[in-house]
Amino acid sequence: MTTPAAVADRVAAILGGSWKASPGPWEAYGRLDAQDADTYTLHVDDHGELCLSAYLDPTGEIASFREAHTPEGIKAVTEAVADAIRQHHASADQE
Repeated sequence: MTTPAAVADRVAAILGGSWKASPGPWEAYGRLDAQDADTYTLHVDDHGELCLSAYLDPTGEIASFREAHTPEGIKAVTEAVADAIRQHHASADQE
């Protein structure tokens, strides 16, 4: 079983640098932090989708991803989450 916290840990490894992942209680959510970056969280919504949100983003959810059941699918989701964070972080820097 892949939890939001496990996905966050994999995403932090993809992002590299100063990105750190930490789990929420029971690994029900994952948190991603880096110096000079917003705090990002991953959680599963009522529809079973993995949702990415940024703490300082008033719009709420940045992206959502369908549940993956294969190693390839999980890898694709973690890469998509990392890409979404990069895009959001880059656009936040331009504001």
